Amino acid sequence: MQKLIRHELVEIVVPKLSTLTKYQIPDLPNLRNVHLFGLQVYSKSDSTKGIQTGNNLIDVQPLLRTAFFTFVNYGGKEFLKQAPAHLFHTTFNQNIGGGDPVLNQMEWNYKNFVGQKVNFPKSYVEFTTAPASAIEDLTLMFSIYYSLPVAEEKQESGFSFGKRC
Repeated sequence: MQKLIRHELVEIVVPKLSTLTKYQIPDLPNLRNVHLFGLQVYSKSDSTKGIQTGNNLIDVQPLLRTAFFTFVNYGGKEFLKQAPAHLFHTTFNQNIGGGDPVLNQMEWNYKNFVGQKVNFPKSYVEFTTAPASAIEDLTLMFSIYYSLPVAEEKQESGFSFGKRC
């Protein structure tokens, strides 16, 4: 895996009783014109809720297995087309010694990118069937690992405790 430079947590809300199957990735100012290096998806089985929304996360079985990412570059080309979301789900609960489940971070089959620039507001997640719950809003939560363009990264790297402005 590439060295982690920057991280952004993204949440897409799936309203209860929604019949939509396609959800746009929101426009996130920190992710404009950046280089993509990794994607990691979280699920209900990770025993977490959405940090921004507080909603339960979409579960791996069956909903996350019906989700597919499509990423579009700034030229309008889909360079990642209908990639199964569950391939980017790299965490799972493991019960060690019969105690409480422990969240283990797994990076086997981890999917890396090579610095592509993604137009996130044009990119989306599509489900084969509507993922909405009848009783609650759900959230699709994922991490984007990225770096700034080289000139910006170099400019920001010059700060230190002794050189604060």
